[in-house]
Amino acid sequence: MKCKQYIYLLTSGQLKEAPVSLRAEAAVHRMLCRYCRSFTRNDARLDGLLDDYREAIHRNGPETDEPGGS
Repeated sequence: MKCKQYIYLLTSGQLKEAPVSLRAEAAVHRMLCRYCRSFTRNDARLDGLLDDYREAIHRNGPETDEPGGS
């Protein structure tokens, strides 16, 4: 598997639903490729930050920056 294919499968969400053989191939690639390991960690961290941000928006409501508003 090439990095481009791995990144596409990961970021499109197709890797979660892929057949076992493709997920195994991706796991082997990730083990061997330090760039894809790093990308996977960063992608998971970004997903976590975005989830936290979405929760904060739903919990607090959207912030308004209207002039003269209270």
